[in-house]
Amino acid sequence: MVMIKILPEQIANLIAAGEVVERPASVVKELVENALDAGARSIEVEANDAGFSYLRITDDGSGMSPEDARLAFQRHATSKLSVADDLNHILTFGFRGEALPSIASVARVELTTRPQAQAAGLLYRLEAGKVKTDQEIGCAAGSSLIVRDLFFNTPARRKFMKAPATERSHIVQAVEWIALANFGVRFKLILDGKEVLNCPATESLPERVLAVYGKQYPNPMVNVEQEACGVWVRGLLAAPEQSRPTRQGMLFFVNHRPVEHRGIAHAVLEAYRPFLAPGRFPYCLLFLDIPSEWVDVNVHPAKREVRLRDEHAVHGLVMQAVKAGLGNMIAQGRAPVASETHTDSAPGFRSFAGSPDNRNDAGSGYAVREAVATYLKNPPLHYEPLPLGFSSRAQDRTLAAESEAITVGGKTILGQAGRTYLAGSDADGFFLIDQHAAHERILYERFRRADPAAERQALLLPITLELPAARAVLLQGTLGAFMAVGFEISVFGKNTFVIQTQPRDLSVGDLTVWVNEILDWMIENGKSPAPEEFREHALQSMACHAAIKAGDRLQPEVVQMILRGIEKLNPPLTCPHGRPFILRWPWTELDRLFKRT
Repeated sequence: MVMIKILPEQIANLIAAGEVVERPASVVKELVENALDAGARSIEVEANDAGFSYLRITDDGSGMSPEDARLAFQRHATSKLSVADDLNHILTFGFRGEALPSIASVARVELTTRPQAQAAGLLYRLEAGKVKTDQEIGCAAGSSLIVRDLFFNTPARRKFMKAPATERSHIVQAVEWIALANFGVRFKLILDGKEVLNCPATESLPERVLAVYGKQYPNPMVNVEQEACGVWVRGLLAAPEQSRPTRQGMLFFVNHRPVEHRGIAHAVLEAYRPFLAPGRFPYCLLFLDIPSEWVDVNVHPAKREVRLRDEHAVHGLVMQAVKAGLGNMIAQGRAPVASETHTDSAPGFRSFAGSPDNRNDAGSGYAVREAVATYLKNPPLHYEPLPLGFSSRAQDRTLAAESEAITVGGKTILGQAGRTYLAGSDADGFFLIDQHAAHERILYERFRRADPAAERQALLLPITLELPAARAVLLQGTLGAFMAVGFEISVFGKNTFVIQTQPRDLSVGDLTVWVNEILDWMIENGKSPAPEEFREHALQSMACHAAIKAGDRLQPEVVQMILRGIEKLNPPLTCPHGRPFILRWPWTELDRLFKRT
């Protein structure tokens, strides 16, 4: 009995569509890239209902003859490859001949196209891969492809799509990335009848970055340009002080194709590492022009990943280019001093005396810049930034006198070590408290018990928040979630919002930074979270931003507040992210360690 069968063409097309057409943004990406391959200088994208009911991509490219248009919807029909060796010299975005047949198999598709040299064009309609209309019409030169009712015949796929706000943001992000890599082409994006992106053709990358991201992208940035063995690295770098908690600001393009590549990302992070706190990531926009025979783009269905022939050489070139860019920042006097990077040699331990802090921290900027310059010339094999609050001053390493100790609820705090930990003792033994993690848990519990409606307070001066298009679309779809945790945010124009209220007594510094980090989290997770999931993450983030930081020098009353807050907490004694905030050594254990027993 024969068990193996050749799949019917319809099922094979649906399987192929599952690999290529992940979501509406995948359709946009494939069709826009086809337009670029056709030499388009102007591309317009329009979507309704997050792209599920209606998508239209119009371009002024070369158009297709009727014969080519019909063949284009056949699987593996392509004008980009002729022989196997062509796979080693791919210079176009598309080459497999899978995008159009995959899209047509799960939607109702309408193509109108006309080459410049022909008087009449073609109207070609398909439904679930079956031809419904094939006729000559008059139309503009170029191509216009309309996709309706995406996934209408695969309802299971449609059910697994994300919330409309998330899918819209993916569409905007796809267009933004392609626009960044092709700044000589005009791009326009319309969502639900509203223009969200309009980028005229520009002559430089900085101009295109401004057109795509507006004033929200870090400024100033430094240009990067490095070449070796025919490989070029070009792009823009932001100063380390403009870092963020996710990788969303790290964008890489290989031969104008947006990619994810661990080796390139590692090279960038290694160059930035001495100047960034753990868990922070830089803004950077890097374009790598690599000989096509060095790049294998045929390793991922969506071509988001590439394989490089000499990963080590490219890694070294990228790292060298980024270091040179950071060196230019220093030469121009724009290099920031990350608060986590100190050159002092010993940890400080200070008592809670009434005398003011007389350390001259502000004078350390020049020394740190000198250390940075030395690093760029002779980078160490391993570099670990010293913890916050380290000091070489003798008075910061002395133990507090008993009269200066702070006691609350049986716990006595002797002093502050490294401006990060509270050292103390009680009847059970000696302990260290992480001041940030402890305060973070205290604030989280208070926010969690609060009623957002009752605890909301109006801002004295409402805060205007201008966002790139993709983030604006995502925020507009989640305004209700922000309201549920005490933030009233309203639309104030194209990609602009106003923050009018915040939770009472909340202090998170720059609210625009906090909102952007929440959006980062949603983008990183690729979805609009459920209300409870959003609330939990928002409360954790609010507590983290509002809490005392490692490196803050605490006054006695603040220490007392932390101790009183800890008394009200129930085990486990951890921060909201699960990190312990208190470590203990029983007296018996200390006696054993000092060999007193």
